[in-house]
Amino acid sequence: MSAETYAHAAPAQERLKAAPLSVSGAVRVFFGVMIAIGVITFALEVSTDPTRAYAAWLHNYWVFLCLGLAGTFFSAIHYIVGATWSVAVRRIADAFSSCVPLALVLFLVVAVGIPHLYIWSSTAATQGIGAKLIAKGGYLSSNFFIARNVFFLALWSFFSWYFVRNSTRQDETRDYRLTQKSTKISAIFLVTFALTFTLASFDMLMSLEPTWYSTIFGVYCWAGLWQSGLAAIAIVAILLRRQGALDGVVTRAHYHDLGKLIFAFSVFWTYIGFSQFMLIWYANLPEEIEWMIHRIYTGWGAVIIAVAVLRWVIPFFVLMPIKMKENETVLLIVSAGVILGQWLDMYWVIYPAFSPEHAVLSWNEIGVAVGFLGLVGWKVQSFLSRHPVAPHGDPLFPASVRFHS
Repeated sequence: MSAETYAHAAPAQERLKAAPLSVSGAVRVFFGVMIAIGVITFALEVSTDPTRAYAAWLHNYWVFLCLGLAGTFFSAIHYIVGATWSVAVRRIADAFSSCVPLALVLFLVVAVGIPHLYIWSSTAATQGIGAKLIAKGGYLSSNFFIARNVFFLALWSFFSWYFVRNSTRQDETRDYRLTQKSTKISAIFLVTFALTFTLASFDMLMSLEPTWYSTIFGVYCWAGLWQSGLAAIAIVAILLRRQGALDGVVTRAHYHDLGKLIFAFSVFWTYIGFSQFMLIWYANLPEEIEWMIHRIYTGWGAVIIAVAVLRWVIPFFVLMPIKMKENETVLLIVSAGVILGQWLDMYWVIYPAFSPEHAVLSWNEIGVAVGFLGLVGWKVQSFLSRHPVAPHGDPLFPASVRFHS
């Protein structure tokens, strides 16, 4: 479709609704204060209890990284299947993708915290009879850990940058070939991402307790990434529509499809989580069962119940009726619950490695979480204030606006 044909095909109202977001100074200051709270909290905790401080950083960093990667994955999967409905909200996914290069920089804090987080970094732990079991034959070593995860993050940053660049450039050129290029690179990204994200999940999370392993842990982490990412896109779409930036672009039909995906992957996340639990329980192997005991038969059991309610029970039963998927207030509340569930889920995965006897939650965890939440908000609003809030240069954009499920 040529630029001239597109210009006649796209209604004037649809073109007008594609301006960059207007953000007040008060909103920017608000996000800045949240970031400052996170930095100060982390700095204070590092001086008193560095292990807990770095655990809080890893926890919230992982959630932040997953939201960014979910944006990239959303763009890739919809490019490769040729989806029309999602074009109207794809710029929101681009905004989350812009967080991935920043995650590469923030990983430096994780790297510094390795001696406090990972037992395999201790020389004493990797000598003698337990060396092969803990260090995994040398795979778990600080330098190799840092090198491969920097490579993963750099690779993801490239793909994120590539999709965002093509999407924003298309607003100016209306060149359909940019969509074709993104579609081709999406196939490479999806295959590469499946392997690299699995390895990163093993590295950053599963190796906190290196004697434990699960062959489906990477899928479990991806299920959380995808469901929470869909919820985050839904929240921003609703807020932008209410603010007026996407009024007339995002409709109840788009809410319906986002709601369907959140509903569907609440079931998928539950299936993977139960499968992991069932296999550990059935096999009853000492090297596997201890990890689950610490997370069920202590105070941590209440946390996973809360996670199940937020990520499965509420989305499944509330979003089952069609009208509930299309109700923006309901979708907003359910999506917020899903993101809170993702935060609690990663809290449940990470913290028992440091406090297996009882659950811990204090100003440290909350303060760092506030900081990362402010960072997400600041990055998303900053991106959308520099680029049109919808990819109006995509030839499928008019059809996406007129989409009816």
